[in-house]
Amino acid sequence: MTKVNKDWTDLKKVAKDTKKEITPLVKDEQDTNNFKIKKLEEEITQFTQEMKKREFFYYKCGTTVALEKLNGVFDELKSFED
Repeated sequence: MTKVNKDWTDLKKVAKDTKKEITPLVKDEQDTNNFKIKKLEEEITQFTQEMKKREFFYYKCGTTVALEKLNGVFDELKSFED
C-alpha cells in the first residue's frame, strides 16, 4: 500500500507542476479564442445589418422576387458558415 501512496503523491506533484507549465499556454489560447469570437460577432452583426437593407426585406418587392433573392442568400449563408 505504501507504493500506491507514494505513486499518488508523485502524480499529484507532477500534475501541479504541469498545471504551472501550461497556464501561460492556456491563457494565450483563451485570448486568441476570445479575439476570434469577438471578430465573428462583429462580422455577424455587420452581415445582419446589411441583410436588412436588401430588397427582399420589404413588402414592395413581391413574393416572386423575394424568393429569388432569398435563394441567393442561402448560398451566401452557406459560404459564411464555411
